[in-house]
Amino acid sequence: MMRTAFLLLLFCLACPASGREWKSDLFHCAADIPDGNGWQMIEAPQTPGIAAVLAMRNSEKQSVFGINVIEKYRDASISDPAVQKDLEAMLHQFGYQFIGHSTVRSGALDWLQYPVSAGSGLQQVRGVIRYTSAGGYLFSITMLRGGGTDATPDAELQRAAGSFRVLPVSSVAAIPSNAPAQSAGAKLRTAPAAASKSASDSENAGASATGESSGEGNSMGRLFWIIGAALLVLVGFSSIVMRKSSPRR
Repeated sequence: MMRTAFLLLLFCLACPASGREWKSDLFHCAADIPDGNGWQMIEAPQTPGIAAVLAMRNSEKQSVFGINVIEKYRDASISDPAVQKDLEAMLHQFGYQFIGHSTVRSGALDWLQYPVSAGSGLQQVRGVIRYTSAGGYLFSITMLRGGGTDATPDAELQRAAGSFRVLPVSSVAAIPSNAPAQSAGAKLRTAPAAASKSASDSENAGASATGESSGEGNSMGRLFWIIGAALLVLVGFSSIVMRKSSPRR
């Protein structure tokens, strides 16, 4: 009995806790992000052409996890040689070194994956940067560790990356939002939506003013319509109650 309890304890300790659910209302994506000790949201640096959707850091493990959108591309194919060449030039621009790439299947998506490194010695960072085209965007996921440690075999980072998913627009609001405010790059993309909302509010205000100036005729018509709808609801509800209350044969 004691041996069974001991083995069960070891199993519980070996299984890391699952991450908490995070989502982006702007880019309609979600992931189960790391939620262990030391993890915190950070403000990603502003980079031209890249919208930082999520940025996290664990100072104790010297780990970084990030989700970005490459703003230049919409509905691009990661198998396109021109797209790959452009992404590789971008990695070189950021100071990353890599040899080759591969295509991996993760989270029901195909990813173009680059094993990268930068710096040297204790200042070296190593890990993986991968790209996928989904939901009309070209997403990238960054998994890095410092101190010369490779982030590739890190189960926590791999689990978070594998949980990435694109959400239907209608289902985004159904998930509780516990994400931090979008970064500066992402906020720029909300400006058209805010302007559209402002215009919509103005139109609604104008329609309301027009409706008020139409007189009591429209008001009475709406009142009769509401009364009729209420009667239909009451009749339907009564029929349901009568069916439930009638004895079964």
